[in-house]
Amino acid sequence: MALPPASNARPPAVVPRLDPIIGGTLALLTHYARMPNLEVSDRIACNLAQIARHPEASAALQAVCTGLCADWLGPVEVQDAPSGSEWRDVWPMPPGMQ
Repeated sequence: MALPPASNARPPAVVPRLDPIIGGTLALLTHYARMPNLEVSDRIACNLAQIARHPEASAALQAVCTGLCADWLGPVEVQDAPSGSEWRDVWPMPPGMQ
């Protein structure tokens, strides 16, 4: 018995339901409010990006989550800036960092 030729095509990706992503994001936001953590912040940004691209999300929800994702990731210029320059637009740099 001959085996059928191998297919290089991937099976279609399964899109997770929207409700669990929103529920998980709300739980992460609650956790972050109680105990800020950079890993949780990154996960929140990832979840917001998933919601922004989700086919079941309304256009309004997608727009809001796109903006929030950018807010949670922070501005690129601050991420790439030298250490300490993130304070330049807020307050003078704290004495311990000068």
